[in-house]
Amino acid sequence: MTKAQTEKDLPALGVLGGTFDPIHYGHLIIAQSLVEELNLAQMIFLLSAHPPHKKASAVAPWQDRLQMMKLALQGNPHFQTSDVELKQHGPSYTVETMKLLQSRYAQRYRVLFVVGADSILEIFTWHQPERLLDSRSLVVVPRPGCDLRKLDPQVAEKVTVAHAPLIEISSSDIRQRISQGRSIQYLMPEEVTRYIRGHNLYGQA
Repeated sequence: MTKAQTEKDLPALGVLGGTFDPIHYGHLIIAQSLVEELNLAQMIFLLSAHPPHKKASAVAPWQDRLQMMKLALQGNPHFQTSDVELKQHGPSYTVETMKLLQSRYAQRYRVLFVVGADSILEIFTWHQPERLLDSRSLVVVPRPGCDLRKLDPQVAEKVTVAHAPLIEISSSDIRQRISQGRSIQYLMPEEVTRYIRGHNLYGQA
C-alpha cells in the first residue's frame, strides 16, 4: 500500500480556525454541515490567539473567546476546541499550525483545514501560500458575496470546495449590534449571550 492510499483510508479530521470573536450559529451550522458532508470523525475549532491580519487591541481577550467556544460546543460529540495556537509566540500562521497538527494526528487522521471563500480568493497574501496549497488539505466553504468562479484554476485543482450553506451572520455585525444596544437573539447560543453580558464584552450600550 502506498503512502497516498494509506492517508486516503484514514478517517478525516476537520480544523476550523478563526478568531471566533464571538462564536455564533453561522460557525456551528457550517461545522455540522461539513461533519456530515465530509464524514469527519471530529471538527476541531482552533482559536487564533494572535491573528496576523488583526490588531491585538481590536480582538477580545483569548481567554474570553476560548470560554465562549467551549460554551457553544458543549453537547456535540463531533466538536472539540483546541488552544494549540495559544502556546505559540508571535503571529498565528496557518501554515505553521497545519504542520504542527498534521504531525500530531498523521498516524490516525487525514487533517483537513477549512477556509472561507473570501480567504481562498486572497490565498497569495497569506504566509507561504504554496505550502498550504501543495498540501491539498484545504476545504473551501462558500461565503456571501464571494464568487468562487473567480478562483485561479491552479488553486481550484488543489482544494476541495464544500457545499456548506450560506449563513449571513458575522462576528463583526454581532459586535456592532452589542455596542449599539441592539438585539443579538437567535444569532448565537444563549450560553454565549449570557457570557458576553456577564463579562461586559464589546462595549455594550
